[in-house]
Amino acid sequence: MPPDRRQAHRQLGASLIEVLVALLIFSFGLLGLAGLYARGAPTPFANQTVINVQAAADSLMAALANDTAGLPSCGVTKVSAPASMPSWLKDWLTQAQQQIPSLVVTIVPGKDASGNACSSTSCGITATLYWTEGSTQRSQVFHAQIGIHS
Repeated sequence: MPPDRRQAHRQLGASLIEVLVALLIFSFGLLGLAGLYARGAPTPFANQTVINVQAAADSLMAALANDTAGLPSCGVTKVSAPASMPSWLKDWLTQAQQQIPSLVVTIVPGKDASGNACSSTSCGITATLYWTEGSTQRSQVFHAQIGIHS
């Protein structure tokens, strides 16, 4: 065969089958990325609830620190209605439930950092906040030392 004819049979580009296989592989990659996005998209909204719970816990600790006279008697167990809270904490729960409607709180006073019993000058506080997210009951525990024991 003359040399000119061999060069005429050389492939000069991609065949239709190669292009279709490349498109198929590329489309699987795009479907994978779409699946990752679909699973990750709700995450910021779930995180917003946790941020609201943390802000509510911070404001609770501030309310407790603001009125230390009530610390020894501030214990409550799974309170979901402001009427069940000590009077000086009713406003806190009302405001917190505006952000997190399903919010329930437990407050347990305990020993201070020195190991002394809770008093109006120093107290350890454990607050557990419960809320419902979708159909899941969630909770988060917060610990704080309020006041200074001398």
